[in-house]
Amino acid sequence: MDVPLLPSVSVTIKARKEVVDLAEEMAKLGLARSRNHAFNIILETGLENAQKMVERKREAKKLLRLFLERGLPYRNPPTVRDVEEGREL
Repeated sequence: MDVPLLPSVSVTIKARKEVVDLAEEMAKLGLARSRNHAFNIILETGLENAQKMVERKREAKKLLRLFLERGLPYRNPPTVRDVEEGREL
């Protein structure tokens, strides 16, 4: 999610450790370009939505790691041809 770059003003805030940790996690996972960008996303989308974004990203990374380690969870995945033939029926 990209936040449009508008003129900005620097402010100093005190935030709960939970919010700071979330912002750092968002930056680490690539959901935000920086911690500052993460704070802006949290302010615009809300804390609950930002937490959901982080959880979805963590789950996606976990699944990707499992797929890379074990392979895809099925033996003979359908091909494009199989799907196209199924549509014709």
